[in-house]
Amino acid sequence: MIKTVYELGSYYLAEHPSILEGLAVPISLSKEKEQYLVVIDLDTNKKKIVVTPYQMSSKTYSDYRYIGAADGAASPQWYGTVRNIDYFFSQTIPNLLERWEKEDPFYQDLEGARKIFFEDLGLKKSSEKRYQFILNPQFFNANRTEKDNKKALKEVTKYFEKCLKEEIQINPKDVLLYSLAINGKLIVSIPKYEELVLQEKFNVFDNQNSGICAITNKTDLITGETTKFKFNYYINDKINFASDIDKKNYVKNMAIGQDAYKKILVGETYILRKFNTRFNTLPCIVVPEFLFDINTQEDIPFEEFSDHIMDLVYTVQTLKAFEKLEDEALNYRDYSGIDNHVSLNFLFYTKAQASMKVNKYLANIPVNHLKHLQRAMLDVQKTGNDYFGNGNWDMGLNQLYYLIPMKVQNMDNFEKRKILLLYESLLSKKVLSYDWLIQQFLTLAKTHMFEQYSLYQIGRSNQFSNDVQLVFDLLRAQLLLKMLRGLNLISKGGSSSVEYQLEDENLVNYMKEMSFNHAQSSLFLLGVLIAKIGVAQKLKHQGITNENAGTSNKPILNKINFHGMNKMKLQMLSVEVFEKLRQVKSKDGRTLLNTYNEMIFAEHKRLLDKSLGNWKLSDRENVFYILSGYAFGTKRSLTGKKKSEEEEKDSE
Repeated sequence: MIKTVYELGSYYLAEHPSILEGLAVPISLSKEKEQYLVVIDLDTNKKKIVVTPYQMSSKTYSDYRYIGAADGAASPQWYGTVRNIDYFFSQTIPNLLERWEKEDPFYQDLEGARKIFFEDLGLKKSSEKRYQFILNPQFFNANRTEKDNKKALKEVTKYFEKCLKEEIQINPKDVLLYSLAINGKLIVSIPKYEELVLQEKFNVFDNQNSGICAITNKTDLITGETTKFKFNYYINDKINFASDIDKKNYVKNMAIGQDAYKKILVGETYILRKFNTRFNTLPCIVVPEFLFDINTQEDIPFEEFSDHIMDLVYTVQTLKAFEKLEDEALNYRDYSGIDNHVSLNFLFYTKAQASMKVNKYLANIPVNHLKHLQRAMLDVQKTGNDYFGNGNWDMGLNQLYYLIPMKVQNMDNFEKRKILLLYESLLSKKVLSYDWLIQQFLTLAKTHMFEQYSLYQIGRSNQFSNDVQLVFDLLRAQLLLKMLRGLNLISKGGSSSVEYQLEDENLVNYMKEMSFNHAQSSLFLLGVLIAKIGVAQKLKHQGITNENAGTSNKPILNKINFHGMNKMKLQMLSVEVFEKLRQVKSKDGRTLLNTYNEMIFAEHKRLLDKSLGNWKLSDRENVFYILSGYAFGTKRSLTGKKKSEEEEKDSE
């Protein structure tokens, strides 16, 4: 992967020669409110502080060269654009003075700013050197009351934030970045500042060791030090992994040349800036790998092609992005010829303080596979629209996240490996266990049926009852199975050809569309009848039509064991359903055992009897296909659409 990161850095620097710009770290912006960068200008001539806010844009972090915090834990902070305003009010200018050449004209500005605006509180401990110089709060029309250095800094920050609120009418929580200026000159815009940053970034080459770079295979100054990299490419924090158990010999593990080192730093930042995304709550880095030299393609701007790659990724996350691409197709560059020569690496990770834990790494996924996946998602979305009508049948990866129940504790999803198995199957074309999927779908059904929302990442809807949530998710589960089967990604679950003896074309066509075999079809039809009984029971219990009633209003569902049902239990359930059809009455006072429902039961019984001698479905599958029919039948009753002619005649 390090070679790929190096190449990305090379491509970026070919179009943007400023290394400092290449190291700029992106800032996530809110879509709901305005956020700001605030320039703190220390005017030594007028002896006042000028505070100027600027609304943040997607390029602000780059324009003001925000590169994060200085390298290393507890390192002195001296960067010119920061997130923590405390740095500017204490250590930034003193630390800059230690680094800046005294002969440089700007040194006098720095020294003047320290003398005019800062108080020297002295040192009680050498470890508190960063709090020796504290901004004088008189410049915010306040007086210092704290004698302790660290508390004095907090006091100054408090006065400043009060000034922001009252005089500039900005909430400090809406300020994402601060940039320091002296006499109108931004620190980050001064060439000497960039020189100092690069000196810090490349001080690992101070020993002037020369050798062959393992990445470029060229002679250069080399290092084995990788602690400044954002990604960990090999073990470098355990001494026993170093040659001769000597930390100086990490260079023998991998010698990185100065030129490669620079491009890796830029490449990492570019990845975080351009290819860092989320699959719902799961952070993921997408690393493109080119099988050609993009620098030789004069008509392909690197950044534009990067946008193209991420647009394709977004389309498999949510089909809304696909619709956007379709709308912009006339203005969009055609990359179909070179997409064959690009593969993607998906790195799902968890951020823990300064470290990054890799949860799943999916390598070498062709870009064209994403297009194939898009088409499959659109096909099943169309199936959902055709058979289920109104609803969200988006089968993008973000939506699929809620079809695999994962236990949560303290807001942490500690079963994320389960959804990553599904993502791995869809992205890497790896066969997924059909039995495992059925088990997940039954857990999903139980979550809704028994309202176990506190245990899983699946939330309770404010709009729909648990019954409606059960119905919609079971329909989505059927669409997912159809999509996986079409992509040849499930280990079993295929069907044989079934000839149905039903006149309801919509029902027959759906079972054929979903490739149900005889046993599956039998249970599906039984589920459709259970749905009809459930609707009638709901109306009887409530006395009114309430489509959003919960499962507690449908006693028939208590006949289904959500843990699994064997053949004997299925036969008993079949008899009970027939009896309920005879007993339960519809809203017009007639029993549900009308001609239409009797035909469905007869077909269910015919297919069941035909399959019993060679029953291959597991106990869990039995329940899943019953619930599939229940979901289908309930959705038809909710929409009131696609009633067969026979059903309409019986309701007259």
